[in-house]
This record gives sequence, structure tokens and C-alpha cells, in this order.
Amino acid sequence: MRKRFAAIALVLIAACASAQAQTERRTLSGELTATAPRASFPIRLEAGEVVTLTTSSTGNVDTVLALVGPDGRTRAENDDVAQGVLTSRIVHVAQQRGAYTAVVTGYGGATGRFELHVTSGLDVGLSEAARSLREQSLTFTAQAREHRTAVNLRAGDVFVASTYALTEELDPTLALVDSTGAILAQNDDRGDGSLNSQIVYEILRTGRYEVVAGTYGSTGIGTMLLSLATDPEAEPPFNFAAIAGRPIANHQGTIDDARPSHEYRVQLAAGQTLLAVADATGGDLDPVLRLLDSDGYPVALNDDRGDGSLNSALAFTSRTAATYTLVLERYRQSGTSGAFTLNLSSVDASVVTTLQGLIENAVELSGPELVIETRDFRVLYTLEGEDASSQEYARAVADRLQEIYEAQIRRIGWAEPIRDDDGRYRAYVAHADGSMGYTKPVQIVFDNPRTSNVRERTAARTVFVIDNDFAGVEKEATPASLARATATHEFNHVVQFGYDSEEGLNWLYEATASWTETTTVGVDQDATDYTETDFAAPQLCFTTTADGMDYAQWTLLQSMADSHGERIVVRMWENAVTYDGFETMSRTLSEVRTNIPDTIQRWRAQNFARDYDLAPRFPRAVAQIDRITREGAWPSKGGRLEQLGAHYVGLGIEGRYAFTLGGDENMELVALGRRSGEIHVIRLGRSGVFDTTGYDNATLMVLNRALPSAPGECSAANYSVNVARSTARPAAVSYRFNAQHFQPLE
Repeated sequence: MRKRFAAIALVLIAACASAQAQTERRTLSGELTATAPRASFPIRLEAGEVVTLTTSSTGNVDTVLALVGPDGRTRAENDDVAQGVLTSRIVHVAQQRGAYTAVVTGYGGATGRFELHVTSGLDVGLSEAARSLREQSLTFTAQAREHRTAVNLRAGDVFVASTYALTEELDPTLALVDSTGAILAQNDDRGDGSLNSQIVYEILRTGRYEVVAGTYGSTGIGTMLLSLATDPEAEPPFNFAAIAGRPIANHQGTIDDARPSHEYRVQLAAGQTLLAVADATGGDLDPVLRLLDSDGYPVALNDDRGDGSLNSALAFTSRTAATYTLVLERYRQSGTSGAFTLNLSSVDASVVTTLQGLIENAVELSGPELVIETRDFRVLYTLEGEDASSQEYARAVADRLQEIYEAQIRRIGWAEPIRDDDGRYRAYVAHADGSMGYTKPVQIVFDNPRTSNVRERTAARTVFVIDNDFAGVEKEATPASLARATATHEFNHVVQFGYDSEEGLNWLYEATASWTETTTVGVDQDATDYTETDFAAPQLCFTTTADGMDYAQWTLLQSMADSHGERIVVRMWENAVTYDGFETMSRTLSEVRTNIPDTIQRWRAQNFARDYDLAPRFPRAVAQIDRITREGAWPSKGGRLEQLGAHYVGLGIEGRYAFTLGGDENMELVALGRRSGEIHVIRLGRSGVFDTTGYDNATLMVLNRALPSAPGECSAANYSVNVARSTARPAAVSYRFNAQHFQPLE
């Protein structure tokens, strides 16, 4: 559950009796053609009435849906339900009574048959047997961060709470709490490609409950609809409280910055199975459970237990009588905090298999599963529903994966990742929820059995998804090309999890997968587009959590490979087994006698030069933050400079000048210029002389050499540059880059 606030506000749209059936739905058919590119449907609404309009089509027609009011003005419009989903959806609260018109057109002139589903009320996908309890409109403001709604429920009810954001970018969250305040269920994203949330929970005891609605991070501003219902045909997630067992211990406590973890000793007999269940009961805590043997080596681990919540549960059978340490901590990539309960019990050994089954089948196709097998891969696909593809497409994916395996494992030299029990890697061709693909760990096996010379601590077995059609991803490349790039990207994540599924240098995951695209699939790579994000904002910290920067900074790995060979990227992951965070990188670089700041400096200079084989496909040059045109003091006009970030300052002066830094002591100066087909890199340190005569595009790079306290925890500092004429000897060229692909700064 997210952080609680005292201020509560809600506006009731419709309060329905518990005996009311699920809202009425009717389906209208239409067709878009070249001569009739617009279809209109009259709809009569009462003031305050909620209506849901949704398009669908067997031919995946890219529809655009609009709702026109009685006065002829467009009241709502939608193109895609979610990224990569071509159907359209509008949920509207009528402000006045009258005749409205639903209008369907085709995006970009798309044609074909479609259906328009009109539902009175909020359509959240309930069955005909569902009973609506209440629909509410909730508005979040700076003063009203959370809303609580009481609801009376009976034992055996399958309760369904759903949100629909009326404000764009609003990210709702839900929690269900009992009369004691304990969190029974919680959800952030329901998994349909949108940011909406849904809880499905089977009630065990008749009583009064509360639904707590909030927004992710408790920062959202806007309005959403909340639907509360019971639906006997809805499938609730697994109920951990229903597992029979003998209680061992119960613990309560709080996790926060002052105490980010708790440890408990657990004595197990030979053959005894431990069940540990951790539940957040306050705050926004995302708990993680880790069981360590007497040597401190992990033997069981769980983050999210597979019931739609952030809570954790693990089951472990001890082979011998031994004392273990159970660690309860927060997810390491977040700063969540809050109260918790931890229940330990002795259960039947079958519970281990039961819990594994909850996360094993992480992908469920929308139609009957079909299978294509290669020597190393098992590709699952379907011909029906939103995941539908074709046998030809699935076969092409399987063939590409086999090629990619050879390139990554045989040529580059990655360790083989962990296989399924059938000896293959499992891939799905399916709708990827608006992305091009994704990878999910399904089992932490700790030690990768395919690496004989090292004992991993958090190696994981995974499954991965490649999108079924790449519709709506706004890429110029063909689906075949995107499938090849995505296949190598996602399989590299499979490889990464064979080393370490909890690497603190989180940047390394996407950066490595993007770099791997450039080294394995040639012209089909999709990584060059990503560089625009980093080149447009080089002042941001290396390892910044800004959206997309981890993908964009694959060029750092290429810069390292250019200096030390491709093997250094593999060495980073080999070192990730033993080390964590910046130490993973610094240990790797120490093997080639360099360090992080010097490596970042060279990379930032190489980005200026655009000295990469793929640079002709880069969208832009690095951004110029300012231009020096005279002597005197120049403050950091571009604002504060983050750790390991760079400012590029153009030099509009000719001659020999001394450049001296003021301000933060971690800043350094590097002079850059183009001459005779090369980019010269001249390290000036805190002060030095640079003669701009004879250089084209002379530029001063200011680099912040400081490391953040931890990856992603970035801050910034100010500096100033003093410029004065000089007769002293200029600093020597430190190293050079090829200027073949150089472009003037933007």
C-alpha cells in the first residue's frame, strides 16, 4: 500500500444495491471503407451517467473513437487503449442529458470491419453473473492523496475492485484492508497495458472492509473511476492464508531507512518444509524474503509471490537438520518503507511445488498454445485473440533465436544461461503490453549449473516474450527486423540473469542488451535510435534513472570494447557474480588498469567525436550547452552538472587561452577540436592552456568526475570557467578519435 494521508475526499457517481446485476452491454457493428471512412452511432445518455465505449475487430483495425455531445462538440477521443493496442476505448461521465454520437474512424485511413461495444457504467471485464456494489468518481489533489471506501462483504464473495483513470498519465493504486487495518490485497498495474489497477479477492470472513485508492508514489493529480463488485466467475489469486500448516513463529515490525532489514533464526529438522509469508501492513513497503544457510549462502528467495501484490512468500525443504537465517528486507532498487507481519509455519513439502507453480507460467496466451522447437528454444504462440500471430512468424522467430544463440554464446563468449527442465529456453510470441518484448525471472536457482568455475548467488531461470506484430510501436523498421532485434535483446537478458538477477548497477541490464543488438544482428539492430536520449542530455549522471537513459548509454560499453576488446563486457557480468554496484565496474576496469572517471571521460569525448561504426545512424550530435566568445568568467549557464555528466561548451575565440575552473573540486576540463580528419582530446585538468588556432569546432568539455553515492542516486554541482589570453605552452594532445562521422554540436 502507498503512503497514507489523512485528507480523504470522494464524489459518488452511482451507489448500486448489492443485488444489482452487472451493467448492460450492447454491441454494434460497422465497417470503414475508402468511400465511407467514418461510422456514426447515436447514444442517449442521462446527466451523470457513466458509459464505456470500446472497439474491437478480428482484423486488428487501427480505430480512432470519438464521443460527440448534444451540442456537436467532441467530449472525448481515443486512438489506442494502451501502447501497442490498436483498439480504442472511452469512459465518459455525461455532464448533460441528451443525444450523443459515437464516431469511429481509421487511423491513417485504416479500413475494415469492427464492433463497437456500448456499456452502461464502467466496463472492467466482469462476467454476466457479477453484481455491482458501487461506482465512484475519485479526485486526487495535493490535499487529497488517498480515498477510503467502506464495503460490507460476505464469506465466499469474490470481490473485484477496479480503477479507470479519467486523467491522462494518472497511475492508480488499490489496496483492500480488513477491520484490523491489515492489507489483504494490493495492486498497482493490472497488466492490460494501461496504468489502471484491479484487485480480485475471495472473502474468507463476513464483515466490513475498506478499499484504499491512491496513486503511485502518492503524487498523482487527477480523477479516476472506482468500480466495486462481486463476481463469482472471477478468478481470485492464490490465497496464502489458506495453506494448512503448524505455526512456528509470528513477527511484526517496520522497515525504513533506519532499519532496512530484519533477520530471524529458524531451526529446521531434516525433511521439514518452512513456509514464510511476509505482508505489508502499512506504508508503501515492497518486502523481499531471503533464506540463508549456515554459511550465509542463499537457498530460497522471493520478491513478488504471484498473487498480484508486492508481498512475498517462500517455501523451502531442508535436507538436513540445520539453522537458517531468514532475512526480510525491502526491494533493493527502491526506498519503500512501512509496517509488516511475517508468519512462519511448517507445511507439507508439496507447498514448494505449489508456490513455484504460481510464477512458473508467467505468460498466458489468449488462445490455444502452439509450439515450435529448435535445438535450444521452445517457442510458444497462438493463432487466436490479442496474442495471435502466424506459424510463419513464429517459425521465423525460432530460427532467429537459434542464430542469436550461436552469436551470443559461441562468438561473444557469454556463459550459457539456465534452461527449463526440457533442456531449452522458453520464448513466447505474444502481445507485449506496449513494449517490443520483455523477460521475466520464474525461478531463482542461485548457482548456474553451466558455470563450473564460479558459484553464483542469485542466478535465475527466465522466460521471455517477443511481440506478436509490433503494431503501434512507432518504428520505421519492418516487423521481421524488429523481431530480430528484440529476440537478441531479450535473450541477452536471459543470459544476464544467468549471472546475477540482483545486480546493483541496474544500468547494466538494458545497456548490455542494447549493446548486444549492435554486435549480433547488424542492420536489424534498434539501439542507435536510443542514443538520442543521452546525446540530448549529456549533463545527466551516468546511471541516472531518467527514462530511457540506460538503453541510450550502450555506447559506453562500446567505448570500453573499442579500448579493451568485447571481452570486457562479459567480464563485467562475470564480476557481477561476486561484486555489486559501482564495485562491479571498478573491479572490471582495474583489470585493464583504468578506473570509472577516466573511462567516462574517454566515452564522453568519443560521443563528441561520434567515433562509432554505427554513428551514421545516430539521430543527433551531443548537445552544446553554451558558447564562450570572449575572455572573462563564464558561469555554468546550462545549470548544475551531475556526477559523471558532461557539458560541451563551444569556443568562439581563436588563439592561445588559459582555461581555469572554479567551483566544485571534482570538475575537470577537456579541450576538443577537429583537425586533419581527427578529433584531438587534450586534458587540461583544473587549469590548462589550449590553442584553438587551426581547429574546427573547438569545444571545451567540462566533466564532473565524482561518483554518485550509489548507482542512480545522482546530484549536481556548480562551476565556473575563467578565460584569459596566455603565452604559455599549450597542453599536449592526450589521445585522438577518427572524425569521419563527426557532426557539429546541436
